[in-house]
Amino acid sequence: MIILCVNDHTRRQVFPSVVNQEKREEGLGSFVWIEPGAIPHILTIQQDFASVMPTVSVIIPCFNQGHFVDEAVDSVLMQSYADYEIIIVNDGSTDGLTNQLLQNYSRNKTRVITTANQGLAAARNNGIAAAEGKYILPLDADDRILPGYLEKAVAELEKDPQVGIVYCHANLFGAVETDWILPDYSLERMLVDNIIFCSAFFRKDDWLATGGYDTGMIYGWEDYEFWLSLIERGRKVVKLPETFFSYRVASDSMVRSREKWQKVEMFKRVYLRHQRLFSDHIAVWLDALLDTRDKYYTSRLYVDCGNGISDTSSVGRKIELGTRKILFDLNGFRDMTALRFDPVDTYAVLEIDKIIATTRTGQVHEMSRIESNALYNRQGRLLFDTKDPQCFLPELDRQFLSQIVQLSVELRFVALADQALEHIVAHQKEALQRQGKTSLSGKILQGGKRLVSSLIGLKE
Repeated sequence: MIILCVNDHTRRQVFPSVVNQEKREEGLGSFVWIEPGAIPHILTIQQDFASVMPTVSVIIPCFNQGHFVDEAVDSVLMQSYADYEIIIVNDGSTDGLTNQLLQNYSRNKTRVITTANQGLAAARNNGIAAAEGKYILPLDADDRILPGYLEKAVAELEKDPQVGIVYCHANLFGAVETDWILPDYSLERMLVDNIIFCSAFFRKDDWLATGGYDTGMIYGWEDYEFWLSLIERGRKVVKLPETFFSYRVASDSMVRSREKWQKVEMFKRVYLRHQRLFSDHIAVWLDALLDTRDKYYTSRLYVDCGNGISDTSSVGRKIELGTRKILFDLNGFRDMTALRFDPVDTYAVLEIDKIIATTRTGQVHEMSRIESNALYNRQGRLLFDTKDPQCFLPELDRQFLSQIVQLSVELRFVALADQALEHIVAHQKEALQRQGKTSLSGKILQGGKRLVSSLIGLKE
């Protein structure tokens, strides 16, 4: 009698006609018995077995995100590269929609593993443990990949066995739509903060060698810790020049980041697990830390529910210069009396294309009137010489506000911070030249003073 050891997925695809009996023994997986009379078929079986072993395994952890799963799976099924499998890990979901969907989920090249809730790191590990591909691509259930990612990434991994991480350019969608500006890879940058998103390719052999994702990273950054483990092994990192990954920004998240103390706890754990790597590059790391500042900006919608305007009654969004659309979810607010939109928390030059309010019944209303504290309104281009730009929506009365569940803002940032002040000063000079004046106005003196103060770090 000949015994072959395979997992259930391969057994169902390769051996359905030759299996006479099967048995599961703890710790040994699924065994297939082939009668002696079937020996002439062994070569054929081995060839078929090799043909169904996928090159890439796409691992999709899912916890209560069944309403997004089809989008993630569709984005994989649209790939030009066909040698892959999809493994969805239902990480102990508690909502009926997700469990009902995944209980009998039937999509091409896709299977579902169901576990108790163990967290994201463990869910990825569970999926990878069951994977048959030699290359792994994690993909969160609410994200997407774009056509061509598998083909281009596999080519890089096949070309050089020392390449251990392959990723690409990315964009954001959902509550914020913009390019995701990440610096090119360097070890120096990587030691300061994670610059590789979670959906990058790596080798399953490397995952086995490092022990996988650290389940102790309970507040996130488990991918950062894992990338450092691969880098410590001497693996090369390749960033593809194309955009192949789309990261969803949830409409109910305050800012696309965790609390500072949580990040401190996780980075402390990262350091303790990779002390040698940080010690070998301590000078570069300290230089970068001394130079590091928070360079991102926040757009915020203030909601007055009868108690005035405050940060505690607001919705914030992390934005960048390329941000084009911002969504604010208002489902959690009651008895709204007024809204104020602060497009960014620095000097700014911007254009607001439209602001649209959506009601509970799905009706949409585009604002026809927007007021602001901009220094200039130049044919729809707003020039703010304050770090607290504000836009007001006077046409929203209490009755209409009681029905609103979402506010959508489409805009374009022309310049931010010091560059915005430069635009303002240039605009004022042009205005003076058109008027034929030689003396400086109060406004241009004010703008110039603020520009100089900003450049030399003085308080206004």
